[in-house]
Amino acid sequence: MFQKKLSVAALALGTVASGSIVAAEAQDGYKVDLNLRTFYMNRDFDQGLNDTHAAGQAFKLNIESPYYGGVVGFDATVTKVVELLDDKTIRSSDVLNEEGDGYTALENLYVKFKPVENVNIRAGRMVMMTPLLNDLQSRLSAPSTQAVYADIALDNLDLYAFYSDEASRNNSQDFSDYTANGEDYDISSIGGSYKFANGLSAQVQYAVADDYLKQSFFNLTYPTKLAEYDVMLDAIHMRGKDDGAIYGSDYDSNLTSLTARFAKGDWAYTVNYQTVGGSDGYDLQWGGQDDTQYFTYGAVQLLDFNADDIQALQFRVDYDVPSFPGLHLMARHTQAWDIDTGTMTNGKRRETNFDAKYTVQSGKAKDLSVQLRVAHVDGNSIPRINDVRLILDYPISLL
Repeated sequence: MFQKKLSVAALALGTVASGSIVAAEAQDGYKVDLNLRTFYMNRDFDQGLNDTHAAGQAFKLNIESPYYGGVVGFDATVTKVVELLDDKTIRSSDVLNEEGDGYTALENLYVKFKPVENVNIRAGRMVMMTPLLNDLQSRLSAPSTQAVYADIALDNLDLYAFYSDEASRNNSQDFSDYTANGEDYDISSIGGSYKFANGLSAQVQYAVADDYLKQSFFNLTYPTKLAEYDVMLDAIHMRGKDDGAIYGSDYDSNLTSLTARFAKGDWAYTVNYQTVGGSDGYDLQWGGQDDTQYFTYGAVQLLDFNADDIQALQFRVDYDVPSFPGLHLMARHTQAWDIDTGTMTNGKRRETNFDAKYTVQSGKAKDLSVQLRVAHVDGNSIPRINDVRLILDYPISLL
């Protein structure tokens, strides 16, 4: 049975390599892509928790229409996931669905409007990408948000706003209300970014779910030069507070993340410091099926380093191998201390990551990528975890 399931992935990969699926000329402005992803995860816990050993094959069909009359169009994305391996799948892996089976996910299905050249409006189900509500893909399919979203571009200023009433996890076929403590609620948000003449970029977002939670996000990014190095300085501050009785308790927290990145030639070196203040660990997600992830350098493969009173320091090295074009290597270590768990006030956590990714540079398999991700977590306030992932991505342009 396992060999039969693996043949699905082998057939997909072989199809790309042989070139039997080829790009066609676009017709009437439509864009149609087929993205194939094979994902394998082996996650091992050492303290009695169920391990995860699962794999799947995803077929993601993406359709983008033109704007008819220059005003209205539609986009749609549907992902079919086929189970390849399911040994001990549990909720924390999300490789397959909660029963350890394949599934079909509707990631995008929305109408898009362009009433004037610099204004875009979307209404329907979409992959959202903002700091305080997002649908980052880290498995076989992306989460999705039901919303009305609008943005406007004004020279160096971009503004956006949205309203959302439902969400879907990455491995779910259904959308459901945002809910907590037996009550439903909606989310409203406004945000924007501005790029100054000297290269400094600023980003701000505010989001609120009435009687549940309100959050603010502030970000400054500044590129500069230091001797022969390209330097990027980044500062993020987030603030979260309960907005009423639905949250269920008093909540007040803030997270600050400071990053410096130094790049020269094929090498890049990154240092990050992240800390959480207030009376609680930082709670980013909105309840229900929402699966919003952190837009901070301090959040890594397994841990977000968002616990109460945490201080975390990260060192990261990236290397593009010049003798092997398309091969990128990354090593990262994050050390955290001063964690308040309720039973201890000096909890410690560590995560070490190694990534290797190769992207084919030319030929019939151009843009096919293979990525190996390895993570190790331990400390006195968290179980020891070893996590290995193998990911194959192969995009195909059909129209």
